[in-house]
Amino acid sequence: MNLPAWMRHHADMDADAIIKLVSWNDRAIGATVENIFFENFLGPQAENHPTLQNAIQRILEWHSAWRRKFYPDDASLYPEMYMAPAEFFITLDHFLKRLEQQPPYFSPRYSAQMLKDPALSSVIGYLSVILTNPNNHAYEGGPVTTEMEMEVVDDLLKLCGLQKGWGHLCSGGSLANTEALWAVRDTYIRKFKKPGQVLFSKMSHYSWKRICSILMIPHYVEIPADIHFRMDLDKLETVLKKKPTMMVVANIGTTGCGAVDNVEGILALRNKYKFHLHLDAAYGGYTRSILLNEDGEIQDFNEVGHILKRDVYQSLIAMKEADSITIDPHKQGSTGYGCGAVLYKDERLKKVILNTAPYTYHVKNKPNIGMFTLEGSRPGAVAAGCWLTHRMIPLHRNGYGKIIGECLLTAKELSERIEKESGFTPLNQPDLDIFCFYQMPSERPASLTKMNQINQDHYENFSVLNPESKFILSKFVMDKRTVRTILPKIKRDDRQLVALRSVFIKHWLRMGRPSYIDRLLETLKNNLK
Repeated sequence: MNLPAWMRHHADMDADAIIKLVSWNDRAIGATVENIFFENFLGPQAENHPTLQNAIQRILEWHSAWRRKFYPDDASLYPEMYMAPAEFFITLDHFLKRLEQQPPYFSPRYSAQMLKDPALSSVIGYLSVILTNPNNHAYEGGPVTTEMEMEVVDDLLKLCGLQKGWGHLCSGGSLANTEALWAVRDTYIRKFKKPGQVLFSKMSHYSWKRICSILMIPHYVEIPADIHFRMDLDKLETVLKKKPTMMVVANIGTTGCGAVDNVEGILALRNKYKFHLHLDAAYGGYTRSILLNEDGEIQDFNEVGHILKRDVYQSLIAMKEADSITIDPHKQGSTGYGCGAVLYKDERLKKVILNTAPYTYHVKNKPNIGMFTLEGSRPGAVAAGCWLTHRMIPLHRNGYGKIIGECLLTAKELSERIEKESGFTPLNQPDLDIFCFYQMPSERPASLTKMNQINQDHYENFSVLNPESKFILSKFVMDKRTVRTILPKIKRDDRQLVALRSVFIKHWLRMGRPSYIDRLLETLKNNLK
């Protein structure tokens, strides 16, 4: 692997010294600022293939040598001069051939879903550890990777501004949200003998209704969105007045259009109505790295105002006041999928869901994370991939902040240019890096039915199912009540609105001449109905 200069310089240091050097906010760690977009990614055309190939070779050589150090007097169980049968590689070839049917998630031309190449460090860390296959359920099952997980959690607590707290990795945001509400529900029931209501935005992830069903919480309310697709705080307070509330969920990046709720305003309501505030920052939590300098201090707005709206900036600062947070390294954190996280400000919440087994937790003076998690077995390899990525890409403005900031600037540029250069109309002014747009029918008064026909045709043209598509987009479907708020003048003769949606989670789109944004605008213009 082409090691950064700082790592080559310290190659003769012992392991403990190197670990001290790679603290989460060290100015020297990871990729250099000028190469942050390139060093730790394979690239759309596999430009960084030699780095990955070199790293994989090193991993395999290290792993084989490491394995042979244990019980060296044991004789090999394999036949002499053993070679894998030809069928092994024939099956592998069939497997690889089948993988060719996957959409090009790595390409700047694909912006349909929250998919991007994981950082090379995520791949390398995962591969290194999956060969040993530790289980972070109990310390004994993964001592090294359990400690890595705890260090990743410490990284995330600092990123979110929490001065204290606890947390762990899990498979993703839906499970993190489930566990957080489970802990809050049981705490609330112990005090009040029955669960209170749960409130979340109409724009929130679909899993929240499912979670309430699983946890047998009968009273939940979807709060309408305002014209910015954020939770309407007047409507929220109206519902808060009606009955006791145990949890309000605020979004740091809705799944549909990336909206960031007014966290400061919700905190003011928390002071008045005394509920648990959970932030679903599964998608947008890492955006907070844009705010942080190399010492982990918040930058003034005038230093980041070209990237962030002021109200989004304020909500990101206010994350530190939340009671619990869901944040997914496998989205903006550039790790492979299967790496979500849940954070709690009050460590006592973990004791509410404590569960133990006499056959599992043998090492008592070390962290046995599985005692306090909804999941049982948990892959240590995922923690390792995230740990290594956090050491390669610092969690501040010149690391993740640089990469994520570029994604936000991409969405901002397209939103500013799209109407003038392609004839499409912005549906949202993006808070983060998700942008939705549509073509308005020429007939007046505009009809929702006609508008949906046009935009559904566009979606099918730009869909992953169209092999001829030059760009792959997704669609955003909005309910009739929200349509009335966002587009009050349109004739509402359909139950929903269909718009096109782009998720600019990849940082490549403003690069090249012409850039991929230029090419997308030209393609959209040529497809006007």
